[in-house]
Amino acid sequence: MTLSVFDKQKSRRSFDRAAIRYDEHARLQRQVATTLIEYLGKHAENIKPQSILDLGCGTGQITEAVCQHYLEANVISLDFSHNMLIQTESRLSSNGLNASAICADAEQLPFQDGAFDLIVSSLMLQWSNNLGGTLAKINDSLAEQGVLAFSSLSNGTLKEVKASWQAVDRGVHSSDFLMLERFEFIAKKSGFSKVIVIPETVVMHYSTIREMLLEMKGIGASNARSERNKGLTGRQRFDAFERAFEMHKLPDDTYPCTWEVTYVFCFK
Repeated sequence: MTLSVFDKQKSRRSFDRAAIRYDEHARLQRQVATTLIEYLGKHAENIKPQSILDLGCGTGQITEAVCQHYLEANVISLDFSHNMLIQTESRLSSNGLNASAICADAEQLPFQDGAFDLIVSSLMLQWSNNLGGTLAKINDSLAEQGVLAFSSLSNGTLKEVKASWQAVDRGVHSSDFLMLERFEFIAKKSGFSKVIVIPETVVMHYSTIREMLLEMKGIGASNARSERNKGLTGRQRFDAFERAFEMHKLPDDTYPCTWEVTYVFCFK
């Protein structure tokens, strides 16, 4: 499966705009971050990191968790959205916690080799244009016996949205994601000696289709594929999309939105 190239500038603008109200809409992100930290405790329970990187920290959900769990560690939060870093700093400050903030691209890490014992990333690496190259650089940034723990999205995510748009036109309306089995292959090819992959299907429910779309917009999860239709979606096409989505309506009168979440633990 060949994935599309993501438009980094559009993604950055989307997340910058969403930052200040992001947590109001981030139900999925909170759930996945909590699960990732729980799995980290199970699959890397013996790790005692002195240096930790939260890669693509967003508003700091993971940063806060690792600061609280690893009290002696030096924590760095990194994001390519300056506004997201501001929200992270605010979250930490209000809880008496501290981490160093760095505004940078996760695909161009500005660190020396072996800088971190633990790198954690939640729902960010799916936006990488070269996951294998990014994982190789992450591997280089890990110390001996270092661990990478990340969550991502895999193929099947937004299946209801994709099917509904396909019933309307051939345009590019949402992003593509890796097949589940590719994660272990890519991680091992990137130099990791052991990889654990745990899939989870999360279905969010909404009272209306527009509520669903507004929540997606609120977390900055807009279509960032570079070949997307850059014009406005016409009123008639959007109405047709809503009519097509009606076929997914459940007996309890809610509309489902499926996210295929993948938790990956990589050991150097």
